[in-house]
Amino acid sequence: MNIRIRPVRDSDYQWLLELHHTVYRDLITQEFGYWDDDEELGLFKNAWESKPIEILLQNDNPVGMFIVDVHADHLWLDEIQIDPRYQNQGIGTGVIGRLIVRARVRHLPLRLRVLHANQRAYRLYQRLGFLRIDGAEHHHLMEIK
Repeated sequence: MNIRIRPVRDSDYQWLLELHHTVYRDLITQEFGYWDDDEELGLFKNAWESKPIEILLQNDNPVGMFIVDVHADHLWLDEIQIDPRYQNQGIGTGVIGRLIVRARVRHLPLRLRVLHANQRAYRLYQRLGFLRIDGAEHHHLMEIK
């Protein structure tokens, strides 16, 4: 797997918005019972304007994105999205593996949350060694040390 990572560019906006909608529309509808275009656009714009978005490239083509926030006591995987055309190829597993190493080098746990409806991702995180440490109405909170 030859995946490169680069910071987000202004030219990524439309592609990222479409990726967000593609990845989340069914999951959000399943979890919350509806999809609200305005609400989702607001959430997307907030991340776009305030988060350190990284773009995943395969052969210079964008295939996904992720956001990691660094806190004093942990790393937070705020978001990871892989274009469905590139899922099940080890891209997400590889990126998360790199993030686990990054967290361990810093002697910090890596944490994330996953929607209850996203059982595929939940099983992936379990397989990678994450443990469920808490939950909320719509999410599992998971961690790996």
